[in-house]
Amino acid sequence: MRTGATVRRGARLGALIGAWPAGIGGVLCLVAAFVFLTGGLYGTARALTAAAGLAVLGSLTAGLAVGTATGLALALAPRWLLARPALRGLLAALTAGLPLAVLSVALLTAGGGTLASYPPSTHVVDGAVILTVALVAAAHSGEIAGQDAED
Repeated sequence: MRTGATVRRGARLGALIGAWPAGIGGVLCLVAAFVFLTGGLYGTARALTAAAGLAVLGSLTAGLAVGTATGLALALAPRWLLARPALRGLLAALTAGLPLAVLSVALLTAGGGTLASYPPSTHVVDGAVILTVALVAAAHSGEIAGQDAED
């Protein structure tokens, strides 16, 4: 029972982590689609509407995967580790942040390019997003693990 509840709490946090970028990206794509629709560019409006749907689904899926993995890692962690907030937060941050870092590198290098072929701003934004997700997971690690009352 403890494992299932911990994984559910992690998935709930993952849904919140994925909902913010999903909402922002989806709304921006839909606003752009509306602008192109009023301008008579129906093909572009259709493409942007599809992009909005993909942005929402992709972000929610990634958030749920990261949150579920974090919940599972905390559920399987030994009790002595969960009793130490710093170690518990580090485990949650690594579990949430490392897959996003690997995914970011894989997406940037998928087309045959290298990481050096992108401007530094791309790496700064990617790093900020990964760090934010890792810090949010670390901050909520006690809630996910059910350890808030003991801290």
